Amino acid sequence: PQPAMAATQMSQIVVPKLFDSGNVYVFQNNDGRLIFARPFERDFTLIGTVTHAFTGDPAIVAMPGADVGYLCEAASRYFRERVAPTDVVRTVSGVNLTLASARGRDGTTLFHARRRKAPLITMFGGDVTTSRLRAERAVTKLTPFYPMSPPWTAGAVLPGGDFAWDRFDTEVDLVRDRWRFLSEPEAQRLVAAYGSRLPAVLGEAKTRDELGPAFGPELTGAEVRYLMSHEWARFPEDILWRRSKLGLTMPAADRDALATFMANVN
Repeated sequence: PQPAMAATQMSQIVVPKLFDSGNVYVFQNNDGRLIFARPFERDFTLIGTVTHAFTGDPAIVAMPGADVGYLCEAASRYFRERVAPTDVVRTVSGVNLTLASARGRDGTTLFHARRRKAPLITMFGGDVTTSRLRAERAVTKLTPFYPMSPPWTAGAVLPGGDFAWDRFDTEVDLVRDRWRFLSEPEAQRLVAAYGSRLPAVLGEAKTRDELGPAFGPELTGAEVRYLMSHEWARFPEDILWRRSKLGLTMPAADRDALATFMANVN
């Protein structure tokens, strides 16, 4: 029988930067809920989270205007600068499906294996902070059926992350020394995104023009080509919202130009 499910909608808003520090602020609204505000993509602040039960198609979810107003009002109670719904540059909303009987934030994994049938793993819910561990646990359940190595990701670095965290500023300085046309914010974004793989993105370019066409203030044709050939980007949304958040600052005309460019890349 199909297990009983519970659906929870979670929504956040993005507004222009409200403070210059790198701190995350957590404050209690007058209804007792906890709200946070944290730096987001250099020039913005992310404010969240509103949660409530959800009914409907989880593939079609949008943040209600009432929730936008709620977060704006809550933030305005604590920041000197008032936050209005007209300040919101983007909303972020999704639905988390969990088993009605689930407890805790680590979600639930169901495993079904029948003779002469392919094993089936179904995962419900779970916090993003434990997604890597949950994925490894899930794959481990398949070891009786498929040959694979022992668990190894706990001690592995992500692609391009093969340098100590406290060397980030040093890496940025090295990047700016090699590609002198990059501003410090641009170098910081690129190092954060690609790390030691950045030479594969920028190559031996000596000027910005050598990176190809520009889309918005930072994205170049060279970066687009890299994302398409190495990170399976197929559409503008893959680059502007999934591989980055450059969509926050890219004008509509540049988004259209990006779509045309990607459609013609061989």
